[in-house]
Amino acid sequence: MNIANSKKTKVTAKLTATSLILFLGLILSACSSNPSTTTSSTPQNTGPVKAATSSYDSSASGIPSFYTPPSPLPKEAPGTLIRYQEITGVPGIPSGATLYRILYHSETIYNVDIPESGYVVVPSSPAPHGGYPIMSWAHGTTGAAPICAPSLFNSDSGVYLTPGIASFLKAGFLVAATDYEGLGIPGGLHPYLLGESEGRAVLDAAKAAQQLPGIETSDKLFIYGHSQGGHSALFAGQLAPSYAPNFKLMGVVAAAPATNLPTILAVAANNSFQGVEGFVMTAAWTWSKTYKHLPASDLFTPLGLQIAAKYVGTVCTDTLDAKIANDPPSTVFLSSAASNPVVKKYSTENNPGLVKTDSPMLIVQGTADTTVLPFLTDSFVQKQACPLGDTVDYLHVTGATHGTVVFDEVSGIVTWMQNILSGQSAPNTCALPNDLNTVQG
Repeated sequence: MNIANSKKTKVTAKLTATSLILFLGLILSACSSNPSTTTSSTPQNTGPVKAATSSYDSSASGIPSFYTPPSPLPKEAPGTLIRYQEITGVPGIPSGATLYRILYHSETIYNVDIPESGYVVVPSSPAPHGGYPIMSWAHGTTGAAPICAPSLFNSDSGVYLTPGIASFLKAGFLVAATDYEGLGIPGGLHPYLLGESEGRAVLDAAKAAQQLPGIETSDKLFIYGHSQGGHSALFAGQLAPSYAPNFKLMGVVAAAPATNLPTILAVAANNSFQGVEGFVMTAAWTWSKTYKHLPASDLFTPLGLQIAAKYVGTVCTDTLDAKIANDPPSTVFLSSAASNPVVKKYSTENNPGLVKTDSPMLIVQGTADTTVLPFLTDSFVQKQACPLGDTVDYLHVTGATHGTVVFDEVSGIVTWMQNILSGQSAPNTCALPNDLNTVQG
């Protein structure tokens, strides 16, 4: 996926409005080698290995050897850095900033030690007293296959950086970014919109960033995500006190987050939407491969099983859409999937806002968003977050779309973070009419 990091560029990491509805109804959801640097397996307790510097090559494809984890993988605590590699020449990285590719330990929802990948960008300015505050970025939908990892920066993944990353770096934030479980790692499969998996990945990437040699970081952490990444950010915020207690979580930012999974279940049960099978297939297939009590045969027709097995783990979202564009949902998915009690159970568990988030939240939603519809985010804020007692600054951005809202609100998000760092109290719109403020896009 080629996602330019410039003003009002459409971010293609997305769920379409109909895809979100159908997807949530259904789950409510040997790559080619291009070696660059050969690294040795990391012995236990020897510290992270530095791989040779690599240069950006837009024509490169496949997964470099950097991403192949030590075998066997030594048991380490989640967030332990395995290896890192400086990458030069990536478009969108400001002059003077340093970009690192990272490989680190994390855990599955079943507490199994796994390798995960991502990247870290260090500002050009010196670290302030106490170290750089960290912003952990959660990206939007790219797919479930290893080649869809944003940190690859090649022809398979494109260049998909935090929207407005230059502004965050200029403000003094060190940016850590996970690829999520299953992306980047050969043989992996990403559990799509599985909240605990996403949240752990986001927090462990921040832990790994703290271990880069010669870089001073503080314990102050912000979490920011868009679309699927908004869902990830909300879960990371909920998990942080127990999963990453060494951080002082300053705030959580979610732009057009995927929320209200159970609510949409009732709307989508008729399985009548067409042209969005790729998102649905990715969600249903990856959940069935993650959860022990949700077999794929409970979700897919025989044809659907055949297609999902062939494509979900090998291509990214845009390609998958094209591959199955002519397959109506009724030929791919079982009509009983939406009413499956196991699906309903997991959809509830993966809906953010079931527990209070201790840190303040900024939620931004474009009024012209046809991907994550505004009423869904409204409902999350008004019926879940505010009643829980969360501190929520909820903004409607007039005229902003799903793709532009993250560019329109860059300065506002940076200012919100800086104000909290300076000791100001976070705004709370929960007492306002409709629990929101409106700003111009």
